[in-house]
Amino acid sequence: MTLVLERMYDVYREYMVERRDMRSAHLPLAGSPWPLMLLLATYLYGVLHAGPRFMAQRKAYDLRKVIRVYNIVQVLINSVIFLWIVIKMFVVYRDYNFSCQVCNYTSDYRGMEEMYLSYSYFLLKVLDLADTVFFVLRKKQSHVSFLHVYHHTMMVIGSYFGMLYVPGGHAIMLGIWNTLVHAVMYLYYFVSSYGSQYSGWWKKHLTHMQLLQFVHLAFHFGIPLFFNRECKFPRFWMGVGFLQALFILGLFMDFYIKSYVVKRKEQ
Repeated sequence: MTLVLERMYDVYREYMVERRDMRSAHLPLAGSPWPLMLLLATYLYGVLHAGPRFMAQRKAYDLRKVIRVYNIVQVLINSVIFLWIVIKMFVVYRDYNFSCQVCNYTSDYRGMEEMYLSYSYFLLKVLDLADTVFFVLRKKQSHVSFLHVYHHTMMVIGSYFGMLYVPGGHAIMLGIWNTLVHAVMYLYYFVSSYGSQYSGWWKKHLTHMQLLQFVHLAFHFGIPLFFNRECKFPRFWMGVGFLQALFILGLFMDFYIKSYVVKRKEQ
């Protein structure tokens, strides 16, 4: 038993101390993984068990004003990060390599800029967890689907480990797509809170945009993974990005078929 514990500690120290990017180790939630694990465990227990039991004998909370403010904050933050990345990568530096962009682990201005962008994106994914909490408090537990909870949880975990090992580089395309889609998505949520007559036509096109995102990301990670052996971006993270894009694409395709194709036939 002692040998097992020693081995576990050695593995933990190797991957969470020696091999990680230490430039972000001093930042909140970016150092030890335990606070983040506690946060995610609380989130999952709360939205899947404690929250529904708490709301069982209570009326749904009216959170329209709170959610409208939250949606506008999400639109602004996602738009700022999206524009910052696009302007810096394609206007200022103009050296982004779509087939293989390596990470900058230096402590110069650009290296630190990409690290802080990666950290900002991670915090944004933590903020996204509030979506599920709002569903529970509004007694919309049917919205707390496997796709919803899995996607939110994995985005937090993925962005955390991405920040630790591959902050920026080839993975920055995920940030570009995700912040763009979320800026549009939360704008849709804000507008639709005033009535479906203002936003009914958005929903299907928003799903199309999400599907396009994951198709492109599958190619973005898959092409260098399988056809560019000389790429210095870690192949393990190429594989993670490729498989995750395919898996989420499959879940969104299932949602799209059930929401639009099947319902249209029934109507």
